[in-house]
Amino acid sequence: MEDREITLLKACRDLLKKQENSSYVLDLLEETVFYDDADCDGYCLLKDIEMVLSDIE
Repeated sequence: MEDREITLLKACRDLLKKQENSSYVLDLLEETVFYDDADCDGYCLLKDIEMVLSDIE
């Protein structure tokens, strides 16, 4: 697995842990996680994942 894929998987894990640790239902597209030296929301994370997947497919 490449470094970029690992970075995105860790960001997904962090986002899901936010939900797991919350007693409320979160809008994960609006929640932020820190990767690539910046806070990125779920929309940004989704776009980055789609870019990696398009390279693979």
